Amino acid sequence: MGTIIRRNERSWAIVIITEIKVMLNGLGLKIKSAGGESTLSVNKKSMFPDVLLYEDEAQTKILQGWELKMPDVLITDEALIADATRKAKALGLNSFVIWNFTYGKLYIQNKQGFFEEAKVWDGTSHIKSREDVATYKAEWLPVIKEIVMTVNEYLVNERIVTSSIVNTISDGLMTELIQRNKELVAENIMIESGKNMQMERRLKVWWNAFHEEYDKDENNMYSAYAKSVLLNWTNRVMFANAIKKYHNCAYAIKDIDYTTSPNDGNNIIEHIVEQGDFYNVFKPLEFNDVIPEDTWIDIVDYNQFLIENNIEKIEQGVLQDILEKTVNTAKREIRGQYATPYRLADILCQITVQDWNKDCADLCAGTGTIAKAIIDNKAKRIHRADKAFMTTWVSDKYAYPLQIANIAVTDIHALNIPINVFTMDIFEVETGDKIKIKNPIDGSDIEKIIPQFGTIVSNLPFVEYNKVADDEQEYIAQCREKITNITGIEFTLGKTDLYNYLPFKIYELLEKDGKLGIIISNSWLGTDIGKKFFEALQYYYVIESVIISNCKRWFNNADVIGTILILKKKEISIPDKTERIRFWLTNKDINTIEDEDKETLINSIVLHEVIDESVATMKEYSLSDIDNIMQYGISLNALFHNISWIKEIQKYIEPITNELSMIRGERTGQNKVFYIKGETSIADKFLYPMLKSSRNIKKYIASPDMKAFCCDKTIEQLKEEGEEDTLKWIRKFSNEKYEPLAKSINYSPWYQMPSINRADLVTSENPDKRLFIAELNESVIVDQRLIAMKYKDSVVNKELVFALLNSIYGMFAIEANGFGRGQGVLDISKTGFQKICMINPDLISKEDAAEIIALFSKIKNRNVMEIEDELMNADRQAFDKKVLQSIGHEELYDCIKESLLSMQHTRHCVK
Repeated sequence: MGTIIRRNERSWAIVIITEIKVMLNGLGLKIKSAGGESTLSVNKKSMFPDVLLYEDEAQTKILQGWELKMPDVLITDEALIADATRKAKALGLNSFVIWNFTYGKLYIQNKQGFFEEAKVWDGTSHIKSREDVATYKAEWLPVIKEIVMTVNEYLVNERIVTSSIVNTISDGLMTELIQRNKELVAENIMIESGKNMQMERRLKVWWNAFHEEYDKDENNMYSAYAKSVLLNWTNRVMFANAIKKYHNCAYAIKDIDYTTSPNDGNNIIEHIVEQGDFYNVFKPLEFNDVIPEDTWIDIVDYNQFLIENNIEKIEQGVLQDILEKTVNTAKREIRGQYATPYRLADILCQITVQDWNKDCADLCAGTGTIAKAIIDNKAKRIHRADKAFMTTWVSDKYAYPLQIANIAVTDIHALNIPINVFTMDIFEVETGDKIKIKNPIDGSDIEKIIPQFGTIVSNLPFVEYNKVADDEQEYIAQCREKITNITGIEFTLGKTDLYNYLPFKIYELLEKDGKLGIIISNSWLGTDIGKKFFEALQYYYVIESVIISNCKRWFNNADVIGTILILKKKEISIPDKTERIRFWLTNKDINTIEDEDKETLINSIVLHEVIDESVATMKEYSLSDIDNIMQYGISLNALFHNISWIKEIQKYIEPITNELSMIRGERTGQNKVFYIKGETSIADKFLYPMLKSSRNIKKYIASPDMKAFCCDKTIEQLKEEGEEDTLKWIRKFSNEKYEPLAKSINYSPWYQMPSINRADLVTSENPDKRLFIAELNESVIVDQRLIAMKYKDSVVNKELVFALLNSIYGMFAIEANGFGRGQGVLDISKTGFQKICMINPDLISKEDAAEIIALFSKIKNRNVMEIEDELMNADRQAFDKKVLQSIGHEELYDCIKESLLSMQHTRHCVK
């Protein structure tokens, strides 16, 4: 990249700035200064206005921007007005002035957010050319003064407002710089990687590791990496300018000007690191020099703007605010799906940490919110900033989020204190190992030994089993083997997510009775692997509390629902089944919770007592109680609700598999071959009724929605029997040798889907507000996405069994079997579903059975309603109460109803 030559084409802007500064002397206006000289660029459209007016001498309170053009650009030019509008918005301003020496116009933002013309100056309308500008200088200078005086009047009357330097620097300008350069940088990176195979492969490795962080707004590797490059530059430039008052070596950032290149910029920043550390902040992102010249000018503009606006002179509290808002902007730009909101991090730390004087860590730190919460809480209690930092440890597998994390934990008041931040995969962290950090005073190395931690607090990575990085598979295999050897519990390969293993690794890093507070996905509350995870934890930890939200989701832009686990390390041993676990529901939105309610929540969980039910409720069980409840096909997810009544009914229920056989739905590998909807050439004798989806089932009685092609003949037999139309269908999907074109088909021979797996009953794997089991009006083949059942031959009264499956206990059994997904639907599996129980039909008298069937007949022929409406329906109430009365427990109706509605509310509150 060549040197950017500064020409004199904007000399009139400098003249105007100088003249405004002179005229402001002695006037006593609210406008105190003017600037903008350092960001005047002639190579491209600048990020900044040509002239900036300030409300203070230090130039930290921006009042207004002016956009200047020569007379050959009309004052009505749409591009000119749009450019001025964009810059005003980026700076957080509600006004701007445009001036072309012929006319001047003041625009002010209205209540709807649009900029409207508020004032026009036309006293120099005779100026028509560039030459006229010089000739009539004495005539247009008084107009400039008039504009300044008018703007001052608007400022006094509060029609024009000052922009906060905090938001301008940390949000508006960063966002503007990223948005206007992202695609330019992406294109440049794509072109350069096409010339460099190592670069292309490195980017792909990066994308494999980080793509989930960008899933919500970037699905293109190059655009995502471009955004990271731009954040890497803006974060480093902003941070250096922020700390230079306290670390003089950072004054070297001024050397990044229009005569430098990106490589020069990296070298200048490296020099700052050598003298004063902050390596994790200042570390360059690989390929960050692969940016076009226009982008580099914007980065230089941003740096020069910070220098001109003297941000090092801003008071410490405001400077701290800039750092914090910069972190928020960076997090928003990478759209980290699972970035921890600060209030959640603060609460997590306070309900986990027992002794704030001990070493605490977040070893999956991401962008550092939890680490900041640890340091903030330590500082409040220890009253020594140095000890708060010295006893907090922050690490992550990836260096990039640690740049943001390091900024997040930086305290302007404590810049000379070393921070224990290091890059390392959590599986590689070992107590006693040495790490090196830098002394921020002189840049010298400090050797630290990783201690045993009193507390580890972390939002563990939400990485699904099929997305675990290759380099972690070996760690997982070793961890899995250890767990099996110690507990006898085997985690199923290919089913366990990354978080399932991390608490067992972290166990090694905790001191005796050390505490672990983690946020993990809620999937473990309702799956088979989750049950194994829960059982294995009992060998390693005392499980103190499990916490979920009963009021909105914690992560607004993620499909995953979070749970908190509070664990205390114990000697590895067989679980003590008398130990009690508390299951908490938080009834306030954690992201907006008032301080008083937050204190109540923390007090409740730490003290293990419900203080205010409007804030949080709790249900407590012994491990023995939980084992007993789960044997009835009830998941851990149900334990947050009142299900104590289950012991009253347990002798009247039985596994549904006593009455039903589970049917495996078809997984064809090529549905278009076997699922037939509409006209076909296949002979009728090879077509069987089929149900593919529960979406269109409206009533308790369902019908097939298509046909299935089930052929039990060989190709030779079909030829012999003259089944040419059927052979014609098979040939559509095969070559001339009748070999399949698709290799994914699951049958052998490939065209022979069996017809023997027929279902009598179905339900959805992901039901929502309707919970029911539908009976088919004929036995049908079903798709794998349905949970399908068949009456056993031993069933005497199918009508009674069908009715009982759909009673209020049947609805409860379905809801209690699974867990909620991010979209609010229930997630249940076939293996989990076959463990649920139903009311035992053998315990119901013939008279009661006849009445139950009669009452159910009033329901089964109408549309299935949503649960709340079902439970309000008079026919439904009479039916449900009769079922419970038939086993002597009609008094449990309200309890079961309350449990069911409570579980549904919790599941739906995340939407």
